[in-house]
Amino acid sequence: MLGPAQAGLSSAIRIVLQKGRHYDPTDLFLHRGDTVTLVNGDDNAVHHAFIEADRFAFDAGDQEPGKQATLTLKEPGDFIIQCGIHPKMKLTLHVE
Repeated sequence: MLGPAQAGLSSAIRIVLQKGRHYDPTDLFLHRGDTVTLVNGDDNAVHHAFIEADRFAFDAGDQEPGKQATLTLKEPGDFIIQCGIHPKMKLTLHVE
């Protein structure tokens, strides 16, 4: 597992692992302008990360094993990244 999500808030890039039908971590506390990199750490599962929010949308498309997608957060608020293939996968982003 990765370290605590709150550690090092001055960091501008956060890595989130997609593995075993879970996001790790499941909650991130971020500042506007921070970047989240989603890495598919599974050996044979495809993931499809997306956000549908009032102020913006994000769609990483199908991510094959080993692939990554990047999202830079420009809006404050709470957002949920979901997986279009695995509906129980959720990552909550808290952006200030």
